[in-house]
Amino acid sequence: MSRGELYYDNGHLKYEGKLKNNEPHGYGNGYWEDGSIIWYEGPFKDGKPFGKGKFYYKTGHLSYEGEFEGLQYVGEGTEYYENGNIKFTGRFRKCLYFFYGARLYVEGKLYYKTGKLRYEGTFKGLKNYEFRKGVEYLESGRGIIHGYSVNSR
Repeated sequence: MSRGELYYDNGHLKYEGKLKNNEPHGYGNGYWEDGSIIWYEGPFKDGKPFGKGKFYYKTGHLSYEGEFEGLQYVGEGTEYYENGNIKFTGRFRKCLYFFYGARLYVEGKLYYKTGKLRYEGTFKGLKNYEFRKGVEYLESGRGIIHGYSVNSR
């Protein structure tokens, strides 16, 4: 393995860090096409993010920090809104869709953009807002219980 840089066709910096067979492998930084803002910092494996790293919006604000497998969020991590507030913290799993930051929530806390807690519990389905077992909070603060059965006598 060597250390080096890769460039976009437009001449802007694409990647700096460890290389194996002229592709990212080991710790490094990936840059958006303008070459000045990092989109990912952390370990790469065979040209793709792999392990604990950080993903950034094109504005430079942190979008996600946690575990990656390829281009997907997996395992433990925290996702952020562009305003800096936490969007979700907890466990992620691989998604059928393939794009930067593809993810599915498994279990954790989901927040409104304002920073208020929206839901705490487990998730189901292919949509991140399909709740399984937990409590959903309206912005007013009232709670709605999901997935628990109540026995009546």
